[in-house]
Amino acid sequence: MFDLFDTILNPLDWDKDFYKFNREEKDMHPYSVQVDESGNFIIVHNILGINKEDIKLTKEIEGGNTYILITGSTKDSFTGKTYSINSRFALDDKQLDLSHIKANAKNGLLYIIIPSKKIETKETKSIKID
Repeated sequence: MFDLFDTILNPLDWDKDFYKFNREEKDMHPYSVQVDESGNFIIVHNILGINKEDIKLTKEIEGGNTYILITGSTKDSFTGKTYSINSRFALDDKQLDLSHIKANAKNGLLYIIIPSKKIETKETKSIKID
């Protein structure tokens, strides 16, 4: 329905019925976890609006638990709004190789790659009895 008063005050009308955006990492669930063919765990986290240079990734121990923290903020020069992130994940250092964590950011997503520890296989060898 056309309303001249609304059109004058707001000349843009977003068509929410037409809108579709396919992204697994949404605002209320901003991450996904995947395992690649090498057994690496990959956290894919939404960092939309935050510059890669403004993100800080740290590992800390609190109460005997190991966490990886993602923090940072960027003020958008065009809108004047500040976009920020404050997120953390508990890590199991018995299963994960925390000394070899890698990360990169691309297209509004942060990729944190955490290798799994190599599980030693049991080796059995017969011993000759004299």
